Amino acid sequence: MPSNDSPRLSVRLAAVSTLGPEDVSRWRDLADHAAEPNVFYGPDFLVPTAAHFDPDRTLRLVVVESGGTWLALMPYEMVPANRRWPHRHASNDGPILNQFTSLGVPLLREGDTRRAATGLVRAFRRFSHELGGSIEMAFVSGDGPGGAALQRAFADEGSRLHVWGGDERAAVRFAEVEDPGSFGYLPRSRAKAVRRRARRLTEAAGVPAELDSLTLDVVEDPAEFLRFELETWKADPDRDGVGFSRLREGPEWFVDVFRAHAAAGRATLLALRPAGETFYMAAFLRSGGTLFAWYDEYAEKGAQHAPGVLGRLLTVKRFAAQGDLDLLDSCMHPSLYPDQNELYPSRLRTVSFTAALGRWPGQLLLREIVALGQRRRVLAVRVRTARDERRTRAERPPTRDVRQAAESAS
Repeated sequence: MPSNDSPRLSVRLAAVSTLGPEDVSRWRDLADHAAEPNVFYGPDFLVPTAAHFDPDRTLRLVVVESGGTWLALMPYEMVPANRRWPHRHASNDGPILNQFTSLGVPLLREGDTRRAATGLVRAFRRFSHELGGSIEMAFVSGDGPGGAALQRAFADEGSRLHVWGGDERAAVRFAEVEDPGSFGYLPRSRAKAVRRRARRLTEAAGVPAELDSLTLDVVEDPAEFLRFELETWKADPDRDGVGFSRLREGPEWFVDVFRAHAAAGRATLLALRPAGETFYMAAFLRSGGTLFAWYDEYAEKGAQHAPGVLGRLLTVKRFAAQGDLDLLDSCMHPSLYPDQNELYPSRLRTVSFTAALGRWPGQLLLREIVALGQRRRVLAVRVRTARDERRTRAERPPTRDVRQAAESAS
């Protein structure tokens, strides 16, 4: 707990692209000492992101500091009114953040987490007008120390939350998994199928091998990853590919982010290359004891043998052997990639919510929004039920009395 003579907190809003070297240094120190790591909210990620994709300086930060030390930070963009708030408002799920980040927990300084979380919530309320009366927070960890502290601070400060989303996405908590290199956490049928695919892939490459003997190569040059992307569906506009090569300044951004993290030993590129032929590549960024699966892709030429599945399993094995990691976050949306969730033995719970920032008018408005949503859901259920009942009656065979009446009339 902080002492009573701790320096007072100060709060401010700032555009990412306007911060000077001193601020970025303080930001980096906070990211390196966060109670719950979030590589997507560190300066080595967001500063290049703003430089390449934010010419209008819409990507901003809420900052809490004390005596020159940053205690808490939350990025946001202003977004239009939606069904969760009827006015333009702040969100960590705006156009830029939604496209490039995968975790929404704010940076809260370890050792002073409660004070940092409380300061952040009070900053939100202090800037209620500038933030549009509410803040929308997507993919906040539900069971991590940062996410828990934030939600507790909202409750302590009397802010109402409208929880509108929640998922459990694939992860690896290395301390909880016995011998992840043996893939014993996979369902037996899945493990058998994966081993069969490994044999077929290596046979097609001309070097027959078993899954247990496959390894991943470390790649030093991020440009090699970008060249490989051109061989994958992610570079194909006809398939709505999501590759960096399809974004204006996307390749340059990828290289800048990777090199910024690599300079501190916090970026890794891996490739599956039986017989020197690349079938899978993956990029990882690290913050503290957490490794984030940033981006991966597989070659079309071996797609029938599921090189992506093989590559993801082998990354679990490789990083488990490293011995200095607590968590691997797959960064995969569970509803979009349900089949891939089986490849990871643990789950990371996330929650998404809207918080009203003003006093009683905002709290009352959010309560009414929640109640309206509940009434709409009840009405929708009733409409579906009535429609199903009408369909059932229409499809039901006529009763004997109806048939007899019809026969008499004829």
